[in-house]
Amino acid sequence: MIRILTLVENQTGARKGLEAEHGLSFVVDADGVRILFDCGAGRAAAKNCRLLNVAPASVDVTVLSHSHYDHAAGLPFLAERGLRAETVIGEHFFEEKYGAGEGGTFAYLGCGFDEDSLGTWTPSVTVNGRTVRLTARCTAETGFPRRFSWETIPARFVKRTAQGLVPDDFADEQCLVLELKDGLALVTGCSHPGILNMVMEVGARYGRPVTAVIGGIHLKGSGEERIRNTVQELKAAGVRRMWCNHCSGAEAEKIMREDPEICCGHLGAGDCLFLE
Repeated sequence: MIRILTLVENQTGARKGLEAEHGLSFVVDADGVRILFDCGAGRAAAKNCRLLNVAPASVDVTVLSHSHYDHAAGLPFLAERGLRAETVIGEHFFEEKYGAGEGGTFAYLGCGFDEDSLGTWTPSVTVNGRTVRLTARCTAETGFPRRFSWETIPARFVKRTAQGLVPDDFADEQCLVLELKDGLALVTGCSHPGILNMVMEVGARYGRPVTAVIGGIHLKGSGEERIRNTVQELKAAGVRRMWCNHCSGAEAEKIMREDPEICCGHLGAGDCLFLE
């Protein structure tokens, strides 16, 4: 049985006394291996570890979905509490990420640390070029071709390169794939490349349908038409269970909860799932 524990999320669940923040972090226990998927934005993950009986030193592998601060900036605080796990990142993880604001301003959205600093907190860093197997039933997957042209990335997300500021294609984004009895489950950070692009690519690689999605699907602020199209395509691909988090958006959750063909829920900090 695989356990997924929500360490940090925008809101808390039924367990009182935990700290919420704009960010996401899961602890995945699979096949005797403890995987930390994302680290939240600040100190909340480290604080919640104590109340949830998760010793940072017990983590075997850390996987960072992408380098936005709300998924990676909590890593130094966990390292202070003893996190010393092998770390898996995607290619281009250390590119500078920004969000465009009003009046020509830009907010720095990056993780807040560099490659040298990461090297002091982990015994090894693996750069994922496509697939990294973590356990017998769990991999980290990256590299998601664009199959749905309408799954666009908001123009406000940019990165700084030698050529200047360019649209961020989130080439660093990766997800976890859990191999279950009835199909595959995706554990996602923000799904910036498009949740459908990710679901379809993973299904094609494994030759099995994705039946469950857990995490952020970045439909907050999307129009109703795109949300409904996304839900229809997810169902057509075989997805029947959705646990929406963080950046998914209240409207997307509402539409999914009203759909009788999808079981939809939300995982607040402290909430768990058990999958087989």
